[in-house]
Amino acid sequence: MSSTSVLTIRHWIATTPEKVWEAYTTPELFHRFFSPEGLSIPIETVVLEVWPGGRCECVMVFDETGEESPNIGVFTEVEKPHRLVGAEPSLNFSSTQLFDEDGEGTLITIIQEGLPEEIVSNPEVREAFRSSFRKLGKLLGVSTENRD
Repeated sequence: MSSTSVLTIRHWIATTPEKVWEAYTTPELFHRFFSPEGLSIPIETVVLEVWPGGRCECVMVFDETGEESPNIGVFTEVEKPHRLVGAEPSLNFSSTQLFDEDGEGTLITIIQEGLPEEIVSNPEVREAFRSSFRKLGKLLGVSTENRD
């Protein structure tokens, strides 16, 4: 059995925590940026019940193959507009999204726990997150930058 590790990624975006929160919690926005480049999320697969115990679900579809990757989780902590914590209990996995004011923008910090070490150490995983942050910036019409 492989050991698990923590993945932490920081990215800055030139908008308010409230705007970032809205993108993360509104299905019509979420489905347009949350998947990395090369994948998409059909809006009809998005369920965001933004309260502790509420569902957080979507299906990521690989653009080239049509292969589907369901994400089925639950929100465990909700502190608008600065903190969203979700878990996928079947995978013993949790993800924390922090949206903190930082100068003229927001520092997004993602902390994922319970991942296999081979995922945490894979540079392609970090780039997948970066591509999602770039998509978020395009969606909101603002700049973004890596803060790791």
